[in-house]
Amino acid sequence: MEIFAKKTLLTSLVLSAGLIMGCSEQVESESVQGTGNDNRMQVESSVAVTEALRARIESDASTACIAAARLQRNSDGSLTSERGFYCADEQTALPNADSRYEIGSISKAMLGGIFAHLAASGKIDINDPLQAWVPEGIEVPQYNDEPILLRHMLTHTSGLPRLPALLMPDDVNDPYVDFSDEALWQSLTDAELVALPGEQFGYSNFAFMLLSKIAAEAAEMPLAELYAKTLFQPLEMANASFTGETMQGFSAEGEPVVNWNFADDMQGVGGVRASLSDMEAWVGAQLGVGPEPLTTAFATSHEVLAETEQATVGWAWLYAPVQGTSYVTHGGGTGGFATMVAINPETQQAAIVLSNAALYQTGDVQALAIHLLDANIPPGAPYISVAMPDSVNLADYFGYYEIMPGFVVHVFEEAGSLMIQATGQPSAPVAYAEEDIFENVAFGARFVFSRNQDGEVDGVTLYQAGQELTGERRLTEE
Repeated sequence: MEIFAKKTLLTSLVLSAGLIMGCSEQVESESVQGTGNDNRMQVESSVAVTEALRARIESDASTACIAAARLQRNSDGSLTSERGFYCADEQTALPNADSRYEIGSISKAMLGGIFAHLAASGKIDINDPLQAWVPEGIEVPQYNDEPILLRHMLTHTSGLPRLPALLMPDDVNDPYVDFSDEALWQSLTDAELVALPGEQFGYSNFAFMLLSKIAAEAAEMPLAELYAKTLFQPLEMANASFTGETMQGFSAEGEPVVNWNFADDMQGVGGVRASLSDMEAWVGAQLGVGPEPLTTAFATSHEVLAETEQATVGWAWLYAPVQGTSYVTHGGGTGGFATMVAINPETQQAAIVLSNAALYQTGDVQALAIHLLDANIPPGAPYISVAMPDSVNLADYFGYYEIMPGFVVHVFEEAGSLMIQATGQPSAPVAYAEEDIFENVAFGARFVFSRNQDGEVDGVTLYQAGQELTGERRLTEE
């Protein structure tokens, strides 16, 4: 068991020109050229969108700045985009529509559209077995003699683990940059499937690293060139790429973090960096406003490929049922960014939310995106850290707590912070939340200490990832 399992390694996954000061409260409109065809997009600065962002992020400990848009396809085939920008700290300069963010795993939904485009042109068949697309000498694992098909990988039903076993980064702050082709294929050879292909949903970055390699091979070009020629150039996504400067990314606690970088031809797992204007063009094309044959390919990518007990999935797109509406969605989270796209096919509306902080660690931006499409859904609340009262004595909590046989949590102080160190793991700080409760928001761990009738701390309960584990306090290690 790992209390502080590196969440940055488990995510589904930063300056830009022309930063502006202040927050507009007026609605201004301008017509801009559409997404590579004769359609037009009407852009408005929206008080309603801005207010939603304020409710979610104002005074948030992350110091994040959010850029967001609500898109509507109109009856005449044009698009309207209502934009909003807001920063947690009102002293911070606002981003604009060309400010670049890491979009993380939304890159997977882009890859799904690319696969639909490749399939339409006859370059790939998603019913092909994975074995047909791996290097000579690589044996793809099976489950009960059932092969993995490409469609299983697109829908996270391949049975492959979430991450390749040999993903052991030199720097956990940039976990994918040094992962080699050799390690990828060896991890595939050594993998044990956790379920029969096609039967069980299990989100897998590993599968999309493999799909990235396969797309590049099918198109006979590097993946960066494939994204550029298939998506970025036809849709006039001028700021989109796998490299280059972005906004500064932050942790959920407001600490600066480095950009994530990805090995060549594996970037489809989460490597795209893009601006709000880029995302408007791409999402607009998801609504059917854009050049052919892309809009047809994108419509195909929304079609359901798998329905399991856990999820309904298209070509990487995830269906999210919320109060009677089934949204087509994908989110993203990297070390310093959290993003979300939600589409309502019935109303032909969509929402885009881009944040330069790891807000998936403290409530995410998924609810905010749905809120932009349905005001009945709360937008989420900011995470505001609590100052520890002077009356708190950290020494009250020092000791050893065995929460499972042979698995002990050591609690001590370091540089004025309460520290937690579990058996076989490095130590990590926990912050004061309320009386006798400390948490590490980055890893979703909450420690609730109990006291006996004399007022002395006698135990702790750990809440993390749906688990509730309790251990009694002792003052010595043994």
